[in-house]
Amino acid sequence: MSPEGGGRALVDWGLAERIAMAMGRAGEQPQPPPAEELSLWAGRAIGEVAEYTRLEPHEPIPEPELVGRDEWVRANLTTFREMGAEIERRLHDSINLPGPLGAVARTLAGTVAGGELGIVLGYVSRKVLGQYDIVLVGPERSPRLLYVGPNLGAAHGRLGGGRAMFVHWVALHETTHAFQFASVPWLREHLGGMVEKLLHGAGLGPDLGELRDAIGRIVRRPDPRRLAEPLREGGLIQLVAGPEQAKALRGLQATMSVIEGYAEHVMDAVGEDLDPGYARLRDALESERRSRNLIDTLFARLLGLDVKLRQYELGKRFADTVAEQSGIEGLNEVWRSPDALPDGEELEQPERWLARVAVG
Repeated sequence: MSPEGGGRALVDWGLAERIAMAMGRAGEQPQPPPAEELSLWAGRAIGEVAEYTRLEPHEPIPEPELVGRDEWVRANLTTFREMGAEIERRLHDSINLPGPLGAVARTLAGTVAGGELGIVLGYVSRKVLGQYDIVLVGPERSPRLLYVGPNLGAAHGRLGGGRAMFVHWVALHETTHAFQFASVPWLREHLGGMVEKLLHGAGLGPDLGELRDAIGRIVRRPDPRRLAEPLREGGLIQLVAGPEQAKALRGLQATMSVIEGYAEHVMDAVGEDLDPGYARLRDALESERRSRNLIDTLFARLLGLDVKLRQYELGKRFADTVAEQSGIEGLNEVWRSPDALPDGEELEQPERWLARVAVG
């Protein structure tokens, strides 16, 4: 499981895979929808998203792939390894302790990193319905459009309603993501640049000074209320992020809010016109998001996954407001250039963004 670079690998990728797959296989394995049904509704979603958004892809939209949790884990491990290969080598080399201490430290760090990654992927593998899989950092490869069969079956069982409508609804969201990246040539590079800035400070100095500084930033927040705020905003990474990383994280979160909110808006706009039962499905989803059990809430908070839910909510309010005032043409101005993307304050106050980019 070692990436290119031989002995300079750091993360225990084998451990990550074993933990993630064990978590994904535990418990019930709901029946997925038939592959031909997914193919049918995903195919229809392409035409519907194209008609509503008026985005023009410069490359083909990937074919939908119905996968199990194991395959989803492997796909994401591959993505993480490709994106983080250089960072992993830099972290490996930055643990510069003398003699056998260095080997022990690298082994310990790799075990911890592999274990944490495995837990995250294992948890998410039981929740994610669909994913537009694209590499943001490192060599480009063809994106994939993945749908996790057991999770689709489980979610449909919880939410109820017609299965065809449910599958169609999920396909609208993921297909919109595919249109965003296929139609906006600068989007991958822009996101990748922010990810690289976020990871730039990941290398530890010879004396582990950066790690000590990160720990110091936590220690200097003894008040639990002060600790909770950065955790709420960005998960554990926000607690140890330095100023440059924190700035990159805010930019990344704002951009992801636009991406997710736009997809939520399209999903609703198209779905409501297609089936009167869509509103009930949307209400059921929102109710489920609000009533997550304690363990789910704790995991989401610690791992920063609840940020994703707030991205949906904040981004959707922004997209709905802009589209209501300026139509889809006005909302599409977010894809004009990186400078046209809203920042955090403009997401909260769409009128400021509308005024800045002279929409409407």
